[in-house]
Amino acid sequence: MSGWLIISSRQNLNISASIAFRQQGLKKRHRKKAQLIAPGDFFFFYITGEQKLAAISRVESSLPENNDKIWVNLGKDPDECYPWRFKTSLLILLPENSWIPMEHFSKQLLHFKKWPAKNWSLGLQGQIHALRDEDTAILSHAFNR
Repeated sequence: MSGWLIISSRQNLNISASIAFRQQGLKKRHRKKAQLIAPGDFFFFYITGEQKLAAISRVESSLPENNDKIWVNLGKDPDECYPWRFKTSLLILLPENSWIPMEHFSKQLLHFKKWPAKNWSLGLQGQIHALRDEDTAILSHAFNR
């Protein structure tokens, strides 16, 4: 079981919620990471702008590549369709007033040790990041409190 940090806008979190977190797509440039994701893995949703964690879903299976547009890309490619799809099930969606500030984990997570302490938030660029088992356990525990 591995954990993956999904960097999401509030708009895309709302889109995922509108489909009951039944699936999650990754941008086309993340094919290699998509190939590493397996059933039983966890997606932790970090919301940009808010700088907080909002939800966890579990990967149930991969789905065929799909070019139907569900999520919105606010970056350079507005036609991005997030083709690498995974069937997922929602484990926890926190009420907005209970979202967890990511800064609480800036000194705990091994993921952020790659950057100088004052620049830990550089680890939140891009759409998806693999988490070490220790980081997955820390985030899972925080959500289950």
